Amino acid sequence: MSAAALVIGAGGLSDSEAFGTTAGEETAAGYGRINVVFILDGLRPDSINVEDTPNIHRLREQGVDFVNSHAVVPTVTRVNSASLSTGAHPGTHGVVGNSMYVPEVKSTGAFSTDDANNLLDLGEQAGRVTLSATLGEMLEERGKKVVTIGSGSSGSSLLLNPEAQNGSAGVMVNAEDPAKDTPLAFPSEVGEQILERFGPPPGKEGVENYNASVDYATQVLNDYLLGELEPDVVFFWMTEADHTQHDLGAGSPEAIETICNDDRNLGEVLARLEELELAPNVFVISDHGFSLTSFKVNLGQELIDAGLKSDPESDDVVVAETGSALIYVKDRDPESIQEIVSFLQQQEWASALYTATVRPSNGQYEPPASEDVGEIEQGWVEGTFSLELIHEANPERGADILVTFPWSSGPNEFGVPGTAYFASGDDPTGSQDGPASNHGSFSPWDVRNTFIASGLNFKNGATVHLPAGNVDIAPTLLALEGIDDGPSLDGRVLYEALHGGPDEEQVPTQTRMITTEASQGAYKAAIQVSEVGDRRYIDKSWLMP
Repeated sequence: MSAAALVIGAGGLSDSEAFGTTAGEETAAGYGRINVVFILDGLRPDSINVEDTPNIHRLREQGVDFVNSHAVVPTVTRVNSASLSTGAHPGTHGVVGNSMYVPEVKSTGAFSTDDANNLLDLGEQAGRVTLSATLGEMLEERGKKVVTIGSGSSGSSLLLNPEAQNGSAGVMVNAEDPAKDTPLAFPSEVGEQILERFGPPPGKEGVENYNASVDYATQVLNDYLLGELEPDVVFFWMTEADHTQHDLGAGSPEAIETICNDDRNLGEVLARLEELELAPNVFVISDHGFSLTSFKVNLGQELIDAGLKSDPESDDVVVAETGSALIYVKDRDPESIQEIVSFLQQQEWASALYTATVRPSNGQYEPPASEDVGEIEQGWVEGTFSLELIHEANPERGADILVTFPWSSGPNEFGVPGTAYFASGDDPTGSQDGPASNHGSFSPWDVRNTFIASGLNFKNGATVHLPAGNVDIAPTLLALEGIDDGPSLDGRVLYEALHGGPDEEQVPTQTRMITTEASQGAYKAAIQVSEVGDRRYIDKSWLMP
């Protein structure tokens, strides 16, 4: 960082060399006394309107609307939760899917990251849940406090602040512990206080209880956490409209009902902040978009039928379903990896494929020799892109192959665009009817997420077209907290959205398409990426005709 060219309050961060700003440009006087991030699980940007979401709509009109925002790929909840808390991509933080394979945690197959207990087991085995430092730790080291609360899966809440379990990163709360009828909280005395003052959580069966769970978490935040714990940064994860969209589709009356309830609760939190005389910076984001499920692929069974996997429980090849799919090959055997890729390239239900840049040797991957992205675009197996290109390569927890599936811009029964094929080990491979929906694809309808920022330090009534994404939340929060001596993160500070920040039209950016093909057969795939400086965002990937 150069000398302060863009200053945020008294501490300040600058980026004059990157953006060409002039020394002395400053934000509006003073800090927002609190920075609050609302995460609405699965909220598509096109679900926001003045009738259903008046509070969110007002924030978008008054603040900054990032219309080119990106979920981290794969576009699933726990990958994005970990990226929100670390400012890192999955290849760095090590949470590579909604399910993943780590033999030390579960030797017989992939485990789900939705259960915090599985993640705690992972942390016990590896020494840490995430392999990179978290925002909670960075703030705690500087005398600041983060408080995170969620009404969704315990895994997504834990990943917002996993080191709270060690007493070194503020407070983490999930409205419900999957193992018992109590909140899950670190430190544990916070959970005891919640149970004593607010009673047990309502459970999560049916739309009524989906909403009740969000209501419960809002009450805990407003009547306890905000006023008594005095946090500097708050993350509030609202589980809806994820559940209802999975069951009934984006745009369904039930999904709209839960979104309206989220908006009402968000308004109650804003009113409480005003009552407490706290001037907030507010983010409203989602972890991913949503698409109608048009086809399901039982990838494990397909590999068994092709003679590439022994049986459903075998560890020679392990499939982890994460909307798209991760394939782990025993001992990272290169011949087996190549055989599986060749098989996948012949299947109509498979799309773009990803392998590491460098062929594995002795069961391990070595990092690519060059950091030049132009030299790490292709995977080591012909006709694949590299896992490094999409920030998914991880030598400890990463898969050998990432499989994506076809998608389209066709509408669901409510007229909402976006359909896709998804991995599902519970059903035979084939077409699907009905409103059931999913996410995890590399479709733009899953990648494009909600991203709004409004408050004391942000521009007023601005629309930003520069690529941005969930990985940028943590570095921007550090900047808003005046912390300029933190570690270098994968994400970037969103200076273009801040008072005194650069004109986005003067920020260098580019969007480009990359292709790959196999010499045998007619397989050819494409990926589109957008870049701001050296930060790369994944727009979409697909199989070319």
